[in-house]
Amino acid sequence: MRRIASFAVLALIASAPALAGGRALDGAPVGINNAQSWCISPKEPLPNWDGPAHPDCKMVWRVLGERGDRVLYSARYAWPSARQTKDMPRVLTEVLFEGIKGSRVVSRLYAVQDDESHVKLDALKLLKIGDRSIIVSRVCLPGTAECGRELATWTEGKVEPMKDHTVPEIRALLPKGYDLNVTPEIDLGSLTGSGKAWAKNDADCCPSATIKFTLRLDDGELHVRDLKFSRGTDPSRQPVPLL
Repeated sequence: MRRIASFAVLALIASAPALAGGRALDGAPVGINNAQSWCISPKEPLPNWDGPAHPDCKMVWRVLGERGDRVLYSARYAWPSARQTKDMPRVLTEVLFEGIKGSRVVSRLYAVQDDESHVKLDALKLLKIGDRSIIVSRVCLPGTAECGRELATWTEGKVEPMKDHTVPEIRALLPKGYDLNVTPEIDLGSLTGSGKAWAKNDADCCPSATIKFTLRLDDGELHVRDLKFSRGTDPSRQPVPLL
């Protein structure tokens, strides 16, 4: 069991192929009718209308957010995975387009794609923190509580990856002998987070410590501001000072 949990951390926190890595697109113009109405081809590049779409492809179009006179649109496409199981997994693709209010042309900016037989890909979210517009992409390993995230910032005409230092900085702050087996949960709106920490001999079911932390945005990068570590899972226990 420890091997599975460790794999989840590596796959979702680091850079293993299970992570639905976001990719910045070239900003090329696309007619909004195409973007709103036509399913994309399964072939690269994203988004691609030069080949036929999967016959069972479905899409959902929505407004993700606004920034001045700019609108960020989301097109979420889904078709059955080639690796069918009783859960009927899909290939999920989400493409972000930017347009000026009233325009019939949009620009393709960003995309995520993965197969539900590997990971579950949540719909992209857009959060405003101060003057920043942050895109959150969250994936989870099927049948587990292990989830990972990617962050990106949206500014006029582009989406750029955002460096998230949360996990390595938490690991550096944990007392010797403790580690993370599951990605901590964060609330970007309040810049806070919480999670659990495992001692070397802890079973995967039973971490022996909890953590709470606050975050800060520094030059567009996410860092841990401070961390409270408590041995035992009882939230009434007093934090143990980090030496």
